[in-house]
Amino acid sequence: MNYPESHIQMVADTLLPGFLPKDPNETTLVFHFTLPPNESYKVEYLKSAKNVWEFSKSEKVTR
Repeated sequence: MNYPESHIQMVADTLLPGFLPKDPNETTLVFHFTLPPNESYKVEYLKSAKNVWEFSKSEKVTR
């Protein structure tokens, strides 16, 4: 099953607080997660000029 980008972003936004970097100077954040039954995704966030993490892109990861 291929999830729509909007669904991937919604899940990633929910998981985001658990992946926030401790270094306030970081401007890029990448993390992976898996959706049932076995779909893995890599997502990227970029920090805006207003210091807000904004969803940038997602990529389906094949194993």
